[in-house]
Amino acid sequence: MLQVFSYHLVSKSDFDNFYQKVKSRLPQDVLSKTEKFKFTADKQRSLFGDLIVRKIYADELNLNPFEIDFDYNEHGKPFLKKYPKAHFNISHSGDYVVVAFSDCPVGIDIEKNKGNRLKVAKRFFTQEELDDLFAFAKEEEQINYFYQLWTLKESYMKAVGKGMSMSLSSFSFKKFYSDFRLAYSSEDMGFQFTTYKVHPEYTCNLCSKFISKPKMEELNLFDISPLFY
Repeated sequence: MLQVFSYHLVSKSDFDNFYQKVKSRLPQDVLSKTEKFKFTADKQRSLFGDLIVRKIYADELNLNPFEIDFDYNEHGKPFLKKYPKAHFNISHSGDYVVVAFSDCPVGIDIEKNKGNRLKVAKRFFTQEELDDLFAFAKEEEQINYFYQLWTLKESYMKAVGKGMSMSLSSFSFKKFYSDFRLAYSSEDMGFQFTTYKVHPEYTCNLCSKFISKPKMEELNLFDISPLFY
């Protein structure tokens, strides 16, 4: 099983209206985490990542969405208690939240293009990746390739379960025709990668054990609201 969902943030007024209606129903830990954020957009990204996970598992596993228990591995990756085959991963950037679900380890990452980050590439990427990156003649092409590699690396580290505790240069990606593959890694090499075109200003990559490439399904406020009925 492999499913991928995206959520586009709504306006501040729409979110504030929704939040005021539902906050009394939220689990205390979710409410506390949401309230820590000063800005509405941060609150919305954090809350809807959590609510999407609860919605999908409530539907798939016939669970009460607000009685779902989470735990974390030693590197901070969340997982569902009592359901060892239920794997999920959340990422958010700018106006988007994306969530992947699988019965195998999975990772997903989305990043909004913030311009030239090539100094970051020189610091963290492998020499092979840098050679491919700077083979592009135009700066715009280099920037686009940077975000491809960055989100691939993030998605892989999240799928492995070690996150940023892994060195970004301990594994390397290579593009073969239209697909990216791991060229080498000291960790699990048995992952496949899928790029999603969520928006022209964003790059999103999925790391999973599946060769199939599921369509990314869009969720909205009205899809989430029934959790509170």
